[in-house]
Amino acid sequence: MKSASELDAEDALAPFRNLFVHAAEESDLIYLDGNSLGRQPSAVSEVLERVVHGEWATRLIRGWNEGWLDISGSVGDLIGALINAQPGEVTLAENTSVCLYKVATAALKTRSDRTKLVTDSENFPSDIQILKSACSSAGHNHRLEVVDTSSGADPMGQLVAALDDSTALVSLSHVSYKSGWRWNLREVNELAETCGALVLWDFSHSVGAIPIDVATERVGLAVGCTYKYLNGGPGAPAFIYVSDDHPQLINPVAGWFGSAAPFSFDPTSPPATGIERFLTGTPHVVSAALVEPGVQMLLDAGIRRVYEKSVALSERFIELSDQHLANFGFEVRSPRNSDQRGSHVALFHPYAQAVGLALINEQSVIPDFRPPDLLRFGFAPLYTSFADVDATVHRIVDVVESGGIDRWRDENPLVP
Repeated sequence: MKSASELDAEDALAPFRNLFVHAAEESDLIYLDGNSLGRQPSAVSEVLERVVHGEWATRLIRGWNEGWLDISGSVGDLIGALINAQPGEVTLAENTSVCLYKVATAALKTRSDRTKLVTDSENFPSDIQILKSACSSAGHNHRLEVVDTSSGADPMGQLVAALDDSTALVSLSHVSYKSGWRWNLREVNELAETCGALVLWDFSHSVGAIPIDVATERVGLAVGCTYKYLNGGPGAPAFIYVSDDHPQLINPVAGWFGSAAPFSFDPTSPPATGIERFLTGTPHVVSAALVEPGVQMLLDAGIRRVYEKSVALSERFIELSDQHLANFGFEVRSPRNSDQRGSHVALFHPYAQAVGLALINEQSVIPDFRPPDLLRFGFAPLYTSFADVDATVHRIVDVVESGGIDRWRDENPLVP
């Protein structure tokens, strides 16, 4: 195994690390939670200055005619370039939950002859709640079937068994928020096509870390957040992708920005014909602008190079965990096959939350915890180094050997 210093010296993406903000007072901080919230790109400050102190402060309402009206689509097109969508197939919108509701309900309304919506138990809990709401709203006695894939033994086989000619829609997270399991996009999409069902993907834990080609992988519908690997900032708007092959889908939450002529102020105005029909209210201009720097960096770096480093980082972490952490009760719970894994690795430990709190508060390592017993370590290739991986494993060992678990086992923070 090469040393971390050798790998960092060879890393073509290493210069991107300096394009992010690193607090001077925490120079030894290792941030491995980019799968929840990405670091701030340094360019965000310039964008904020331009939009807030330039456009808003001096141009005032004239800003709507000077770029604000188009910002959801222009940043959407940047994300579209990252996933190989056509221009005009991606837009920013409210948040992932609302976007998922819009697209799921729209899809179900086109399939009144089919009543089943299929998802899996490893989907994000909010997604499952939203899908239940979509079934209630669609108006054709739709029901949600949640396939139990928690064992991880044969998720694809379990999905195959759930699909039949009553299936209207399949909705899955491309990468599982807990284990990091990754579905094969093309395989699932082709499976659904054979039984006449649509597929709606949540790309929140994959976009910006995993190569996605919506054209070749036959993706028709997707949503995703922009604050994880896209580094758009807390509360950043989500995105909707609807292929031009699905013009029949109509936004169930109609509003003036989704109409063909919003400034006619005509309540009878028909929906817009493109992706704009999935807009509802006034776009989040300031937060939308802050999404652009992170996406542009990924385009500059090249998503294939980003993915190759992601695999190298996570495989090094898995190998070192096997060598140094297994004897302390840690167990890798993410797929070991990189083709089936996202860009985070889940470690089991019976006192995972205590370990995580000790890492954050005593060791300057930030992972995150998912109940009841998993620590997640997210590897964002643009700012994570191989030295970060090695140091993290050593600091976990120090937590255990120094009694850190006992010091933190009774703490329960509001946000784990």
